[in-house]
Amino acid sequence: MVLTASVMTGLVTGCDSARATVSRVVDGDTIDAVVDGREQRIRLLNIDTPETKDPNADVECLGPEASAYLASLLPPGTEIEVMTDEEKVDGWGRVLAGVQLGDGRLANAEVARAGLALPMQIGGNDRFLPQVEQAHAEAVAARRGLFDPAVACTVPGQVDAVETASATLTSGATAATPAEADSAAAGAAAVVATALALQSRLDSAVPGEAMIWRAARLLSDRRQWSATVRTIASSARTEVDAATHRARVLRTPPPPPTPPADGGGTGGPAPRPTSGGGGAAPSPARNSAPAPKPKPAPKPKPKPEAGGGTGGGSGPAGYTGPRCYAPGGKTWKPC
Repeated sequence: MVLTASVMTGLVTGCDSARATVSRVVDGDTIDAVVDGREQRIRLLNIDTPETKDPNADVECLGPEASAYLASLLPPGTEIEVMTDEEKVDGWGRVLAGVQLGDGRLANAEVARAGLALPMQIGGNDRFLPQVEQAHAEAVAARRGLFDPAVACTVPGQVDAVETASATLTSGATAATPAEADSAAAGAAAVVATALALQSRLDSAVPGEAMIWRAARLLSDRRQWSATVRTIASSARTEVDAATHRARVLRTPPPPPTPPADGGGTGGPAPRPTSGGGGAAPSPARNSAPAPKPKPAPKPKPKPEAGGGTGGGSGPAGYTGPRCYAPGGKTWKPC
C-alpha cells in the first residue's frame, strides 16, 4: 500500500504521532484507519497474534478471538492516536505504530493482557515493548487466552484433555466380550498417539511454529507437562496390551471336556453286565490276551473183537487176554 502524503509528512518525516479514525479491524494486530481524510493500514507494534489471514496456513488457535477482541476495542469510528517508533513503515507499506485509545489505554498492550498476543520486537522498534511485556505477564499469571487450560486448542487445554481421557479410560482387562475389549484397546491407543504427539511438540523447538507452541515455551511448567504426558503414554500402552490380551482370550474357544478315565459318559462307574437275558455280549477289554484254545479230547482205544475166529486177526469175543499165534501169524488162540 502506498503511504498517503499525510502519513508521509506527519508520521514519517518529523512528528511521531497523528490523530486518526478507525475504519475497520483486519485481524488481531492490524487495522485500517483514516488519517487526514485518507485510509492507511496500520500494524500494531510489539505484539503478534494468532494467524487468520495467511492463505497458506490454517486459522490458528484463538486467531478469530484476537480479531474480535481488537474489534471490540476499536469499533469503526473510534478516535485514536497513532504513534510510531524508529522504523515507521514495513515492507508491505503498513504504518508500524502504537494505537492509543481516548482513555489513554494502549490497544497493543490490551490485546496482550487478554492473552491473545505475544510480545514481539522487530528491528529497533521497542517503544511499546515494556507495556506489552507487563500485560503479557498478567495474562500468563491469570491463565487467560493462549494460557487458559479451559480452551481446548491451547497447549494447557490439550494437556488437560489428555489427562482427562487417560483418567476416564474403560479397562479392557475386565471386558465381558471381545467387542468391549477391542473398544477399550482402541480408546487407549488413541490416548497413546495423542500423548506422544503432544510430548514431541513440547520437547522440540520448531522455527515458525504456531502461536500456541511459542506461547507454551514461555511457561515454566512446560517440562512438567512433558513428563506428565510421557507417563500417560506409558500407562495407556499398558492398557492397550491388557485389553488386546483380554480380547484374544475371549475369542479363543474353550477346550473340549476331558472324558472320565473309566469311559463313562457322566463320570460315574460303568454298569456291570447282568447275567442271563438277551443283549450283546460285552466287548473284550482293549489289549487283553486271546483266550486259550481247548485241548483235543483223547481218541478212544479200539475195543477187542469177540471170539477167536481164524480170519482178519480177530479173536474171541470179549477176550482181552494174551494171544498165541500159530506159525505164520494168521491164526491165534488164547495163551
